[in-house]
Amino acid sequence: MEKNIQLASYRINQFEFKFNEGIKPGTKFNINPKIECKVGRKDKTLFVNLSAKVNDDLSSPVPFNLHAAMFATFIVQNEIEQSAYAQEAMEVLYPFLRAAIASITANCNIPAYVLPYINQSNMVQDAQLVKENGGLN
Repeated sequence: MEKNIQLASYRINQFEFKFNEGIKPGTKFNINPKIECKVGRKDKTLFVNLSAKVNDDLSSPVPFNLHAAMFATFIVQNEIEQSAYAQEAMEVLYPFLRAAIASITANCNIPAYVLPYINQSNMVQDAQLVKENGGLN
């Protein structure tokens, strides 16, 4: 499949991790991360913010709170629908976010947390196109 965007650069902008001390040993966890992708464009440059959150919720405790956010720029090579740019960006960036989160959690001396596999085409429905031709703030 031909790619319509090319990754120019990416970086992790934010990473917050807090172990939840109040969790009792043997507690079963159901971790449901919240993934968000925001896409903006200016001329031939696509700007993408991708983030993942795991937050403590009283109805479903988690062993830690986590927020990771990354920023990337892509060069637009072919003109296509805006939602297709978001899908392609997710295909490229999501593995980097998964690896960063797994690495950090493993280095915190807990079992590594690996974000679940997601179908990027489903994620595109949640992706937000931010200020078409105006970029991200």
